[in-house]
Amino acid sequence: MMNFMKTLGAAIAALGLAMGLAHAQNAPEKTDITIGLPVTTSTFIPLYLADEEGYFEEEGLKVEIVAFNGGTDLVRGMVAGAVDVGVGALSEALVGVDTGQGIKVFYAGFNMTVFDWYAVPEIKSLADAKGARFGVTRFGSSTDYLTRYALTIHDIDPDKDVQIIQGGGSAPRLAAMDAGQLDVNIFATPEKFMAADRGYNLIMSQKDIAEDYPFHVFYAKEDFLQSSPNTVKALLRAFVKGVRFAKSNKERAVEVLIDRVGFEEEYASRGYDDFIDGIYEDGRLPSEAGMKAFWDMGIQSGTYTEAWPLERYWDPTYVDSFDEWKPE
Repeated sequence: MMNFMKTLGAAIAALGLAMGLAHAQNAPEKTDITIGLPVTTSTFIPLYLADEEGYFEEEGLKVEIVAFNGGTDLVRGMVAGAVDVGVGALSEALVGVDTGQGIKVFYAGFNMTVFDWYAVPEIKSLADAKGARFGVTRFGSSTDYLTRYALTIHDIDPDKDVQIIQGGGSAPRLAAMDAGQLDVNIFATPEKFMAADRGYNLIMSQKDIAEDYPFHVFYAKEDFLQSSPNTVKALLRAFVKGVRFAKSNKERAVEVLIDRVGFEEEYASRGYDDFIDGIYEDGRLPSEAGMKAFWDMGIQSGTYTEAWPLERYWDPTYVDSFDEWKPE
């Protein structure tokens, strides 16, 4: 009996040691993490919920989410060491890749198509829009590229057949439309719903170009990805929990959008319905058609000469191993 108890005690001690070692091996290498966003906007709701609901803390991380003044500033912040992980437009991440800063995209899943084009009542379709004044945020922005691409695939020359005007953010461009200074505008949430409520015509949706699009991606410097794989997995587990909670609890998600983004309740609810199905917890890239649309737009704008091979910018480690590290 005494020998049995000694053996049992030794086994329990060994098990405890093994569990402790396993926990140590899986512990985040870095616990204080800064996530950079280009702006504060509704489509980042899984990250806001991961923060609000304590999912980062559950994974052993202390996370600060910082919104920058656009994607260019975010990439600069990462290069300067102020940001560990960026979440933003693929085009912004590729700037960091292309300048040799050792940046790689390692997760996606924000594959929504959120933009729509609204026109004054006399314009019923894009075919009616020759000679019209189109509003975009600024030249070289995603709204500019999307608008030029949409016109081109409908055989309208964006440089000759229409006038494209830099109008700033969505709110001032909607006001310019009300004042008769613009005829067509590209909007996302909530201004696209406001435009519809004011009687403007929906003449095209981004979904007409492709069903999905690389709207946001996760990216980081390669040395961080290589030195902190457990930290990355912990962060992504918290994100996955945020995605699941966002999809299962609309009421709470809308509350957070109202609080953190400043939406009115009506538009927060409509915006949620508009994009939530375009978020995927497994980090997948968009479809072939969605990626083709991205590269075609970039080539047309002169940003790229050709579509990049995937391995130039994409680290598949965490998407390929999703089933191994995902939360239950």
